[in-house]
Amino acid sequence: MANTIEKLDHDLAEIFIANDNNPTVNYSYGGTRMVTPDTQESEAKQICERLMWSESALKNQLINAALSKGVLNHYSDRLPGGFLDSKVGGARCVIRPKHQDTADILVNPEHPDWDSTISPIFKHIGESLNQKQGKIKLTPDFGRFAGLADTLNRFTPHSLGINCDQGGCGGKSSYSATGIISAIETLGFQQQKEDRVTLIGAVGAMGSDVLKYFLRETYQNVAVCDLVYDDPNSGIVPPDNLLKLPSKQKAFTTDCLERGGLIVATTVGQELENSFWETMPRGTTLLLAHNMAIPGGEAGTELMQRVQQHGVFALPGQVLTLGGALTSRVEWFWRQSNAGVPFDKPLAHLVVRDVVKFLVTEIKALSASSGLTPYEAMLRYADREAVTLLP
Repeated sequence: MANTIEKLDHDLAEIFIANDNNPTVNYSYGGTRMVTPDTQESEAKQICERLMWSESALKNQLINAALSKGVLNHYSDRLPGGFLDSKVGGARCVIRPKHQDTADILVNPEHPDWDSTISPIFKHIGESLNQKQGKIKLTPDFGRFAGLADTLNRFTPHSLGINCDQGGCGGKSSYSATGIISAIETLGFQQQKEDRVTLIGAVGAMGSDVLKYFLRETYQNVAVCDLVYDDPNSGIVPPDNLLKLPSKQKAFTTDCLERGGLIVATTVGQELENSFWETMPRGTTLLLAHNMAIPGGEAGTELMQRVQQHGVFALPGQVLTLGGALTSRVEWFWRQSNAGVPFDKPLAHLVVRDVVKFLVTEIKALSASSGLTPYEAMLRYADREAVTLLP
């Protein structure tokens, strides 16, 4: 069955909910993104559909594959009932405020009208999810307020990422960071701490956790880059004794790329295609730890092939940052099996670590044996074709 995009109309915003309509899954899952009021409806729908396929569905297909291989069976006595046999599909929600003043409120949780603005929008979304009887579950993860999932949970149980005391996993970013760190260690960099390491996006939620890891594990040659560091009004500076490199909107700077070694990008996406990536030395490892890292369709495949021919090993974001989607799945089954029991966060981090380690190992081996790029190997492992990732 073809995917669908449902449009919900509210006085404050238009809401688009994409669903892959996979009949074989327990439910379809996706995050939530807000776009600006001047975004065309066609563009909002395209964003919704692309993220549904290339982020939510793809991550869950990778997780489905790992579970089917028994990767987590050694945790069977600790994991909630139904989880190990679960299959999850892809969904996505995009919110387009009708007016700029509404958008300004929604990006500022300190605004006095924040709750009275977000609550009716989430109530509208929650009622729609309830009508679908749990076939779609969402993680509200836009903005800078960790309680968004709890706000949606007031109107529907099909909100994931709620607080731990109610059986939820809390925020998703720490679990995604665990996945990135697992990939770094799986690729052997924990034994090469003298190598050059460059962290782009070091101030963000995931990036700051990865930076803490590099500092805690005493990596010896770390450089950092973030737009926030270059904003004179931010008041945020990098830790002492770290090299700060210049940043750029919507692109990676040559100063970062030409260092080579290990480059970790925890940014917003679409930077690589706008960068002089040819300045990376041969032998560079590039971890594109964000959802929109690679262009959709054939353009993405061609870019990754050119990067590989240049001698760079580039891992795509879906395998690196699936920790949030994976932990949200654990949460749902935890809430069904262990009602009233606080969520086991240490277990969730172990689960993410093991799944990412397994998938990175499998994808690297498939890439080496077939000549495929890691991007193509990831798609093959998930039983996907690049053409299904919409441009």
